[in-house]
Amino acid sequence: MSPTRDVVGTSDLDVFADTLADVAAGRRPAEELARLPAAGSPAALRIRRAYEEALATDTAQEPPAPHGGPLSEPPPYQGESVIDHLDRLTVDWTDFEAAGEITRDVVQRLADDKESLRKLVYDVEHKPELLAMCERHQLLDYIVLYDALDRGVRLRLHISTDDHFDRPHDHRFSFSSRIVTGGYTHTWYHMDGDLYGEGSDPEARQYLNRHNPDPRAKDQLEKLTPHIVRWEAPGSCYTLHHSAIHTTFTTPDTVSLFLRGPAEKDRSVIMDKQEGTLWWRFGRQDEPEERRQQKAMGIEAYRQIRDRLEGLGVI
Repeated sequence: MSPTRDVVGTSDLDVFADTLADVAAGRRPAEELARLPAAGSPAALRIRRAYEEALATDTAQEPPAPHGGPLSEPPPYQGESVIDHLDRLTVDWTDFEAAGEITRDVVQRLADDKESLRKLVYDVEHKPELLAMCERHQLLDYIVLYDALDRGVRLRLHISTDDHFDRPHDHRFSFSSRIVTGGYTHTWYHMDGDLYGEGSDPEARQYLNRHNPDPRAKDQLEKLTPHIVRWEAPGSCYTLHHSAIHTTFTTPDTVSLFLRGPAEKDRSVIMDKQEGTLWWRFGRQDEPEERRQQKAMGIEAYRQIRDRLEGLGVI
């Protein structure tokens, strides 16, 4: 596993390797390594020794890509449009590392291709199947730009609202994200224990919002420990595994591209650290009709958000 992979998984050693790469590149202070849970383990020491030896001897190779940058070798499809590439793209998310490389490259290239991004945004108005999937939430709105989950691809554009809360959460799916404008404080957490137990939990469907949290999980937030905190600026790009818990505290007018894979579990969790509560999110097909109606975007809201994207210079 490459220490410069910019992929978020679940292992303490993964976090150590990512931080080590940032320290070596001068992006983070060296003392952050000592604060990590895995820092003193024999495996972490071996990783650090091997990485330092590689840096010292590998002078003939090209320098690594900057944090969040595109792949160093141009892929064979360079020259065709990003949209054409999406039309023939299949992503196997069971190979998480490979899926991360492929999808990070796609969102990087699309973020730099304003003409294609603008076309995808404007085409939504004429594709009711996409407009029906666009949603509005307390912390963000999102437009679904492209949908081919049967090939492992659903592309969204996220736009932050004026509300900003520290709410650790995970996702039902793995994804790659690229910051287009704005930014956020990004915290990755370790959870001591398993929130999901043996899998499906029908009772969880009763607890779907912050006004009706799950009373069975009142002590779970005490098991949550922050591991890494970093600033995601325009150009930052990362891949997050569906099992990872994180939080994004956004600035106003933050816009990001978000390329997700198929759902790998039936629900995800949202936590409110201040209140010490948590609740669950399910896929559209498993939500009550009232909930689907509450978050539906609609054509007028879509046009307003599109105008906002124009004003921000995103499209």
